[in-house]
Amino acid sequence: MFTTRQGGASKGLFESLNLSYSVGDDQEHVSKNRELLSEILPSSPFWVTQIHSNKLVKAEDSTPTTQADALYTNKQRTVCGIMTADCLPVLITNTVGDEVAAAHAGWKGLAAGILENTIKQFSAAAKNLVVQLGPAISQKNYEVGEDLVQRFLELDYGYQKYFRPHAQGKYSADLCGIATHQLKQLNVNQIYGVNYCTYEQSHQFFSHRRTQPTGRMAAMIWLDDSQKES
Repeated sequence: MFTTRQGGASKGLFESLNLSYSVGDDQEHVSKNRELLSEILPSSPFWVTQIHSNKLVKAEDSTPTTQADALYTNKQRTVCGIMTADCLPVLITNTVGDEVAAAHAGWKGLAAGILENTIKQFSAAAKNLVVQLGPAISQKNYEVGEDLVQRFLELDYGYQKYFRPHAQGKYSADLCGIATHQLKQLNVNQIYGVNYCTYEQSHQFFSHRRTQPTGRMAAMIWLDDSQKES
């Protein structure tokens, strides 16, 4: 599940389904928004403190203060949740349907190896994993500096095609392309995306690049009891 910014209690810049307590929104509004979300989930999501790292934790072993950028579980009704507002949310399962993970993939996490660490957590072989990429900032709206480009090229010169020069020392970065490249390098080929831009589609999504402060959306994945029964 991917939430949008619609359907909540928050006001102003955080209108209306902001799910983060740490962006300056009214705490009561955030609590109400989380309650609304929990009503349609099998259990309250596990959240962590995201730090743009390569750290993964098991959801059931985490707390809201646990510093990590990916959650994994093989337990039923355990909701792995991460928040974004331009960064790329990545949801992963296996073809059997008994393992899931959610990863927060900004450029720092991608450069540090957050997807590699998440894929390695699965018992299933990489070729048997299925990945859904969620709403993120599109390439044409994501301007980065030359230093960031060089950081990726030092890892793999193949990243060059995901950076489009458009001004002196400035490039447009393709987060989805970088993530897809990394996943394929890890032998994951069942990758699906969505045609949404968090920056452009202001009515649907929060965007840190477009407005500050702003709220956060959630990407969540879990295993239903019905899968266990089947």
